Amino acid sequence: MRFSQSLRANLVLSALVALPLVNAVHVIFGGTRSVVTTRLDPIVNPGTVGSHMHNIAGGNGFKDTYSYDALTSDSTCTTVVIPQDKSNYWTPSIYHHNTNGTFTLMPAGFNIYYLVRGATGDKIVAPPPGLVMVAGDPNRRTYNASSHADQAVSFVCLDYSGAHNGDPDWAERPDFFDHTCPDGLRAQVFFPACWDGKNLDSPDHKSHMSYPIDAYNNGECPSTHPVHIISIFYEMFVSVDQYDYHGPGTWVLANGDTTGLGFHGDFAMGWTDPGLITSLINDCPNAAGNVADCPALAAVMDTNAAAACRFNGQLVDEPVGDTAPITALPGCNPVWEGTGAKPTCPNAPPAPGLTDAQEALLPGWTNVGCIVEGTTSRALTGATYTDAVGMTLNTCAAFCANKGFTYAGIEWSQECYCGNTLTGGASTNTVSGDQCSNACAGNQYQTCGGPQRLTLLHNPTPGKTPPPSSAPASSAPATSAPASSTPVSSAPTTSAASSVSSPVKVVTTTSPSKPTTTLIVPPSSSAGSTTVVSSVTSANPTSAKPTTTVVTSSPPSASSPSSPGSWVADGCVQDSASRVLQGASTSSNKMTIPTCQAFCDSKGFTYAGLEYGQECYCGNALAKRVDINQAQQCYMTCSDGQKCGGTWAISLFKKGASTVPPTTTTVSTPPASSAPATPSGSIPAGWTAAGCAHDGNNRALDGYMFTSDSMTAGICTSTCASKGFARAGVEYGRECWCGNEFENGEGYTLADNYCNVRTADGGPGGGAWAMSVFQNAAALTKTKRSLTKVKRSAMAKHFGRNAHAHAAL
Repeated sequence: MRFSQSLRANLVLSALVALPLVNAVHVIFGGTRSVVTTRLDPIVNPGTVGSHMHNIAGGNGFKDTYSYDALTSDSTCTTVVIPQDKSNYWTPSIYHHNTNGTFTLMPAGFNIYYLVRGATGDKIVAPPPGLVMVAGDPNRRTYNASSHADQAVSFVCLDYSGAHNGDPDWAERPDFFDHTCPDGLRAQVFFPACWDGKNLDSPDHKSHMSYPIDAYNNGECPSTHPVHIISIFYEMFVSVDQYDYHGPGTWVLANGDTTGLGFHGDFAMGWTDPGLITSLINDCPNAAGNVADCPALAAVMDTNAAAACRFNGQLVDEPVGDTAPITALPGCNPVWEGTGAKPTCPNAPPAPGLTDAQEALLPGWTNVGCIVEGTTSRALTGATYTDAVGMTLNTCAAFCANKGFTYAGIEWSQECYCGNTLTGGASTNTVSGDQCSNACAGNQYQTCGGPQRLTLLHNPTPGKTPPPSSAPASSAPATSAPASSTPVSSAPTTSAASSVSSPVKVVTTTSPSKPTTTLIVPPSSSAGSTTVVSSVTSANPTSAKPTTTVVTSSPPSASSPSSPGSWVADGCVQDSASRVLQGASTSSNKMTIPTCQAFCDSKGFTYAGLEYGQECYCGNALAKRVDINQAQQCYMTCSDGQKCGGTWAISLFKKGASTVPPTTTTVSTPPASSAPATPSGSIPAGWTAAGCAHDGNNRALDGYMFTSDSMTAGICTSTCASKGFARAGVEYGRECWCGNEFENGEGYTLADNYCNVRTADGGPGGGAWAMSVFQNAAALTKTKRSLTKVKRSAMAKHFGRNAHAHAAL
């Protein structure tokens, strides 16, 4: 639905009217992630499967029914940075309607606002325990400009370039835009703040609440609803910029609505200490968004605990479109265009049941907890593999068990390590669980270590039983590991089972709605055998529950990767942002060596190189050859278990060659230096290196960020300078963070050896939660710029900026 220029002008005018209100006391719980994405709604559809999908943030005790006591007692953590806020906040999920008719769930995250708004002299109070409410209407098909309820729901198209400032077609509006949004879509809902003082709910989940008389976001409460609670508002940031836009209907709400008019939000009160809200109301006059400006909240804020929080309940057992496109929206939700009645679905499948998000560990295995990685060597050195798609606790445990090891440790979401003893100074002494904050690559509801932290599993008598289905129905992308990963595109693939050259025995168990997990298990645990567990997403869009396939094979006879036909292994070489092989490339999470060789052969190239377990590069010559340690740096595995390069490392193959790989290699990783290295790329005048500084989940510099496989200190500093910032930090070789002052307690000095990663040109690139800092000292002495127009990622913290000057506030 397109709105007239006059209506858009009215929306702009309403935003201007709201401008004087932005200075009200408020805090923003920025970058709040979903705790679960599923088809449950304990307010509207209690005790049963809900009508459509929701993104739910907050307490991990969310389930299909609600009571204040149950939510607060069942929630062991929350994705909100205040541990005492076990409330749940949810909105309908938003899908990308692909051109082939399938649907993909788009990533989203929340900013949650608590605002002290009211008429002069009003007493503002915390929401009462047990309060639930709904704002917006999933069945709304028109917009009433005079309705506070309609005004409270809107969309903002984000474009931080400023190219569309003042353009009515880009102004805040009540429905989806008819064009793409370069920096994402912000869907927002403002809840009514006037309570009748009696009922915690009502039949329509709205009548016990009311918007103020004067405006939906401020003013005096009506006499029928005299109790003025603190205003709650949230923004859901949706990464529409990651997908193509092909006209109206590209974006679809989970209930099938292509207009966006049916966007809505639900709130279920779960604060275990409402006194903290009272302190915000009464004792924090300077709170202007930043939680640190309210002492009572700052004292309990715990970003690490929020990052480590995992859902521990049940979710609907169905594919949801996060790991693979689905042919229909979950539930009875056909595409619903225009203003007419919602279409029916006479052939709707029966409602699915619920399944546990947290699967039990394999028999005999126990979770020891979170431990610190070894300091002089790896804690577990017996065997290892990496799986950026399907890693779970059980796939790692199965891998280690079948190698005969008693310990299994998972790190950085996707790395599995095995051993019988802990080495390198590591021990079974556990640290706080929130230090293991990474979700497993194959199950977002499990924890798989963190930076320099292992989730440690133990089994004193490991067996050889393969794991059961290992990922829940919804398995969204996990926390990224530090690597030169690139988006996966379609490529010719071969299955893991078919690419094993030795005779195999295949045992398959099927289950209808989880990702496929393939286990390649050796017939014995001899030292010479190799075992890899790899996960492959099913090509069937209606199947997203793991089908576990056990493949038993003999180990390869040579230590180097196999190269069938006329292709011969030619060593491990260093890659760079300019690429060693520049002829053609492809990538796939089902990549194998034969697949890459066939691809390059079909393009007429004589060299094939595999990198990062899923990337394939071709050429007829190497732009530059630097041989590196094959065992240490070409260690990642393809989907069939063969070694396929590493981070900036290529497993190289040559067609028609008769030579063997070099027997001596040079490790290219530069040693740690005592001072920041001089970047090979130029940095702006006035900028200097300022050492190594600590970063964290809440980010030391949060003004602007971007990533690039071609990152250099020059690129990062020049970009930050162009955005008006005086400080830049390069992290993990490819991330650039900009800001002025260090924030959120981060930015303190680290020893230089913590910044041990290099950028594409060999310059200083920070490390794991460590940034190589550059700054313009003269600019730092000037007044700090406003960050209002600075780009933030959908999950970035929005502390320090003004509460948006738009109608929603």
